[in-house]
Amino acid sequence: MIIATGSVDINEATKLAQDASDSASDLADKMKNLKTSLDGTITESTNTPFEDGKEHNDGDMWLVMSGNVATSMYIYSGGSWTLKKWDVTSLAVEYLSALSANLGNVQAGNINGVNISGSTINGGSITIDSGIDKFTMNNSGFEASNLIDGYTTNVYGGMITLSAGNSGVITLDVSHGINSNGLSISGHTIACDDSGALYLEKQGGGGSVTDIHAADVYSNGTKLKSALSAKRDVTEYSPDEALSAVMNTDVKKWKYKDSDNSADSQHIGPIIDDVNGVGKKSASIANDMISTDEDGDYFLNESNTISILLAALKKSNQRIDELSYRITQLERNNS
Repeated sequence: MIIATGSVDINEATKLAQDASDSASDLADKMKNLKTSLDGTITESTNTPFEDGKEHNDGDMWLVMSGNVATSMYIYSGGSWTLKKWDVTSLAVEYLSALSANLGNVQAGNINGVNISGSTINGGSITIDSGIDKFTMNNSGFEASNLIDGYTTNVYGGMITLSAGNSGVITLDVSHGINSNGLSISGHTIACDDSGALYLEKQGGGGSVTDIHAADVYSNGTKLKSALSAKRDVTEYSPDEALSAVMNTDVKKWKYKDSDNSADSQHIGPIIDDVNGVGKKSASIANDMISTDEDGDYFLNESNTISILLAALKKSNQRIDELSYRITQLERNNS
């Protein structure tokens, strides 16, 4: 029996009764999902620890469950629940998600959808398979293959280095060699495995050859394409013009600035004066002997120069024949 000793606000009483009802209902909902075992030592619930009306002792465990998966663990200590992390030596689960931890040594099966940054992978054979391209690295070297057309690239030895450097040019450093679909690079040698020709093409291919920049080039011969079928706008070149070009071209001796003082550093030939202005050139050269590259730099067109010399030689022989005939006629008249 309740005896009222003062006035009571009906609205306030109603609110207090409603709050008490809500609290009881919330507790009832939580208790529905509450499981205990070992006399309450281990408690399973879909909620984080709450006042379940039971007496808990230090060391009691509270597992927050989602279905059959434990999402977090609390340990009762000093009158309250404390969230605990799983011990790495006892972790054994089927799936991990949103994991952020220092895992130490991990032995795993398949790992999907992972970005690895700033790490080192050591030992054994490593294979990256996209379903189209496949890359394999092991103690023998590196192999890259396309699973559709079957093309394979093998890099033998140890280290592969791709470095842009200050010049922005990417270089490939292979310690022992590379083998790519019939092309082998070993030491200082580039060779075609089928003994065929080696082609250097511009990006996109299509038979468009690219320029080669080098120092001294040693070869058994040079083959210049000279078939009429490969040429257009063919016209005659005057032998008189050729002889004039040769006679107006100076031949000098020089050494390149970056060469040493050996006998091989001495060169003889025409010079393109790209330093002095018109009228002050230190050496003259026929325009037909000069070409420019894509950067606008001048260079000696050796093919044109040789052809001009041939035409000039023909003109010289023609003049010699004419003079020989005139001398013969004079000798006959004098006799």
